[in-house]
Amino acid sequence: MSVHKTPNPEKGARYLGLLDQALCNGSWSDIPELARKVDKHARERKCLTLAARAESQIASASHRPASASSATSTSLHGLGEVVPRLTEAIGAASKDHQDDAFVASSCLAEIHWLREAPTEALKVLDEIVGPSTSSKSSAGTLGWIEVCAVRNASIRAACFDSLGRQSEARESYQAAVVKTPGYRTPELRRWTSKLLARACMYSVKKMPSPSLQDFNETYAAFRAWGDFWQRAGPVSEKSSTSHFDIPRRQVWKAYYDLLSTILQHGLLHAPSQDAGAFILPDPSIAVEQRQSSRQRQRAELKRVEATYESLLLEETKFPKASQTNTEVEEWTEQVISNWRVFSGSAWTDTDVGEGGKRAVSRGTLDILYRAATKTFHSTPILRELFTVHAALGEFDLAMHAFDSYIEIVDKGKARAEKTGKHEIGLDSDDTAMTTASEAIRLLCRYGDREQAEKAVEISKAMQKWLEQRRPASPEVSLTNGDSAPNGSRPCSQPTSSVLKPETLAAAYRALGVSRAHWARLTYEAESQRPTLAEANNNLKRAQKYDTDSVETGHALALVLADMRDVSGAVEAARSAIQAAGQAQQSNGASPASAIDLEKRLIPLWHLLALCSTAEDEYETAGHICEAAYRQFGGSKVLFGDSTTSNSSDPENSVAALRGIVDQMEGFEKESLIQIKMTQILLFELTEGSEEAIDLTAELLSLYSRLFGKPEEVVAEIIAKPPQTAASHAPSRLGGTLKSITGSIRPRSSRSARSSGEKDATRQRSLVSVDDSLAPPSTQNVATSTNGQIAGPPIAITVTNEDGVSSEKPHHRHHLPHLPFQGRGRSRSTERRISEGDEKAASEEKAIPTPQNAAVSEEKRPDQPLGDMAHNAPHDQWPPPPGHDDQPPQQDMRLPAPHPANANTIPEPQLLPIHERRHRVSVLVKAWLFSAELYIRAETLDDAESLVHDALKLTESLELELAQSEDGSNARRLFAKGWGSGKSIDELLADVWSTKALLLLGRERKHEAMAAYEQAISYHPDHPAGIIGLSNLLMHIYEEKLSAEQPQIPVQPLPSASGSLSLINEARPTLTRPGSAATLTTLPSRRPSVVVEPEPLELKERKIDPSPAELNRLAARDRAYMLLSNLTKHAGWDNSEAWLSLARAHELSKEIDKAKQALWWVVELEETQPIRPWREVTPGGYTV
Repeated sequence: MSVHKTPNPEKGARYLGLLDQALCNGSWSDIPELARKVDKHARERKCLTLAARAESQIASASHRPASASSATSTSLHGLGEVVPRLTEAIGAASKDHQDDAFVASSCLAEIHWLREAPTEALKVLDEIVGPSTSSKSSAGTLGWIEVCAVRNASIRAACFDSLGRQSEARESYQAAVVKTPGYRTPELRRWTSKLLARACMYSVKKMPSPSLQDFNETYAAFRAWGDFWQRAGPVSEKSSTSHFDIPRRQVWKAYYDLLSTILQHGLLHAPSQDAGAFILPDPSIAVEQRQSSRQRQRAELKRVEATYESLLLEETKFPKASQTNTEVEEWTEQVISNWRVFSGSAWTDTDVGEGGKRAVSRGTLDILYRAATKTFHSTPILRELFTVHAALGEFDLAMHAFDSYIEIVDKGKARAEKTGKHEIGLDSDDTAMTTASEAIRLLCRYGDREQAEKAVEISKAMQKWLEQRRPASPEVSLTNGDSAPNGSRPCSQPTSSVLKPETLAAAYRALGVSRAHWARLTYEAESQRPTLAEANNNLKRAQKYDTDSVETGHALALVLADMRDVSGAVEAARSAIQAAGQAQQSNGASPASAIDLEKRLIPLWHLLALCSTAEDEYETAGHICEAAYRQFGGSKVLFGDSTTSNSSDPENSVAALRGIVDQMEGFEKESLIQIKMTQILLFELTEGSEEAIDLTAELLSLYSRLFGKPEEVVAEIIAKPPQTAASHAPSRLGGTLKSITGSIRPRSSRSARSSGEKDATRQRSLVSVDDSLAPPSTQNVATSTNGQIAGPPIAITVTNEDGVSSEKPHHRHHLPHLPFQGRGRSRSTERRISEGDEKAASEEKAIPTPQNAAVSEEKRPDQPLGDMAHNAPHDQWPPPPGHDDQPPQQDMRLPAPHPANANTIPEPQLLPIHERRHRVSVLVKAWLFSAELYIRAETLDDAESLVHDALKLTESLELELAQSEDGSNARRLFAKGWGSGKSIDELLADVWSTKALLLLGRERKHEAMAAYEQAISYHPDHPAGIIGLSNLLMHIYEEKLSAEQPQIPVQPLPSASGSLSLINEARPTLTRPGSAATLTTLPSRRPSVVVEPEPLELKERKIDPSPAELNRLAARDRAYMLLSNLTKHAGWDNSEAWLSLARAHELSKEIDKAKQALWWVVELEETQPIRPWREVTPGGYTV
């Protein structure tokens, strides 16, 4: 045999290298043969070959599948036969071959550890002598020595942990984290991965409390784990792991959980990689460094998220119908929790990186759809799909997901009621009820009539759920498809008795909102009041379960206002505002949460102001409107600070300009516009229309700050790809867009008034805002909330076609202002105004005060602050403005978790078409509001310019809708559909109705009637159009207005032939009905109301009415029909409609009905605000 041959040292060295390579690569099947060859050619390395054979046996025993646990246990105990031989070999090789003894000792320690003998393993490790530094001694085994060193560290730390020696285990793991081993060979990577995995899981398991220091220590371990796998690359498919190892998926899940917890607590990565701490609280990081820190945090979370997801989906199989993949559902719940933080107001689009928040939402949707491929009828995933689709403004897809969700939940609840047992995999009753409540809120806030009907159906399902019987014990569960044994039914109880109070509050609030919303849209007049009463009862029940809810308080106050219970509405609104302030102070909410609460209070302040106007307390209403803005703490806080707009760094300049309005959504911005309109109307009531028209510049400036300059809005709609012949759909009114950009700025040539007259008239102003609320001057650059640079306010000047000013001098705007900016006054005038305000404030009734309203004169929060070093000691910082008794103190506690509710939908990011429609709707509303104000001030040229621009802008939006993928049809133009704003037809109806008012102001009543006809042709239930047209029709019946527009005679031109004079003589004479007088002059703009009575004998002889009489009767009857339908539906609470209806009854000799209508007018006017209740917020009964 070959044993008797002489050893070959060269072959021995080569086989030693191959053996080392096989050990490092985990090629255990090659070990016996290579060990035999090493024994043949390098007989002095007996200790190494014995350890190599033992390693092969260990691998064979420990890599068995988990199902063969008994056989594995037998194999591991069989390794005990190797222990004496290894011990003997170690003693023999410790002098001449120190590295071989080191390798054998490491193998022996692993055997003791696998045999669950940590004490013996530690004893062996303590006796190990480190590997020799001699290159001769370690020739050929350098790779496996490195692996053994890492293995020794891992076994040593695991033994310390097993024996309860926590301090030593902690030191061992920290040492491994500080100096991460390599990854050059498979076995080195395996043992390094095992060591880091144990370090990560140990830090998570032994973290005593979620403090900042513990987070940093735990994060250091996971960061080393993540960096290691980022360098090591993907795992080979041939590599095998022992069932004693911690699964990589488990470590990555713990890593993701840690990052999620850090995110939920508002912690960020340190700006510098060399910082002493990895994680820091958000406020402790400088503003200029916060963005980069958040971007790195988002990138790391996204990387870990992708790694764990790939492992989860790869290792998870599709479940059977009777099973659920709990880990997949829990994973999606965590993803949604993080998504809520990224989509919240605390993070901006720049913070989350490329694509902004919409890209984050899209990525979340992809995760949910991939997770759905590993689940079967998962209600959590359907619920989350509904939430994310709704947040993206994809409301149809969201409701498709919700329909599937509610179908599964409803059937599951029915089976549970029948069997008396819970079903595994279904959402809990609280979660299902809260999700249905959110669906109703979504439908009522962003939907149209069709969606309101859907909300009513969901509310009926919720009512059924509340009355269903549920198992009394949650431990009793039933798998899908199973039935109760022996037909037994455990004791049950109503669902309403097992729900949490906050769930019951949300459920009854949703029921109340759905009923109240339907009361506004129903065509059945007799059911409106009972429906409102039902909504009132549900909202009061909701308030019993959650007395501090702003949403419930707002909905209840608005319902009471609709029911004409103004005093009750005032009490409900005031209680909600005060409760919100007290809750904010007692809970110590974060700044972001406080701002969110203040934004939700805006509609309540506005509602409270309108209630005050209904009680004729206009001065109080003015102060309440001011309080709605003052609650934010000042103009610079609300609108941003433009004092640094001239900075050399544009990025820092834009960041400095940002205010709270830049964090607001479309509905919240429109609420600010609505309050400004109310302030202007209050000013008009006290000062007159001539004075109030000066405030329209502030209204348009406010729009520019919130939504962007009107020119940009128009340009965004016009700048579309060139349309093809197939997609071309011209406007129904035949309008063109060639001059809309140039005409977007209405112009005026009003003459200036004296400054003394202005000061005298403004001393009684109700909208005189405190200087602390004045936003930055228009001389500085201000940015709109969509990133545009807002220029100066719109200058309003109207000229004739030849460039000459209009026919009569009007009032001219003085220097333009930003909204709520104090207008120019002398010091003595300001002193008189302040004294008058103090006197008025002392006499007015008490109203809720915003939390930030009281600010000292010396240190106002809007004063600019000097530069402060980021690392300055906290005891050297000056007290915050207005808080001298609260000096800054260093707080080492962990911030509270992010307050995002797990069951609420973030404010949706509307689709581009919906967002543009909303912006156009608000702009048209502001223009038409200003136009009506100009009409009342008899400044008709300015009004005409605004109406013209509003018409062109609406037609351009109609053209954009026609060029969209879905195209335009009658239904899409008439119905608003999803989103915010008004429909195209309703906008056109508003424009034509205002145009009719303009024509009435110019005594062109027949043209006004045609404009009213155009308005109701677009929107048949348009109140202003119907009322205006009906009044003109009744004028025709009363013969105050001719049925047809009189023809203006054409004056003949001089002609030699005399042909024109012959034609003139042949023209018949025009006569007015009831009079034989010939029209020899131009008809008067104001027709005579005097009608010559006909002799009684002639009336008695008449058999059939004349055509003129038929026209009069038809006009009266049509007016009655229009007004009757209006008061039964959309205008049931419109006092002007009822007044016109009373007039129609009177003209029809129905005196009793006229009296009833007039009494109803009196009742409505007793509780009528200066603006409709629907203008409080575009969200209806939701905030």
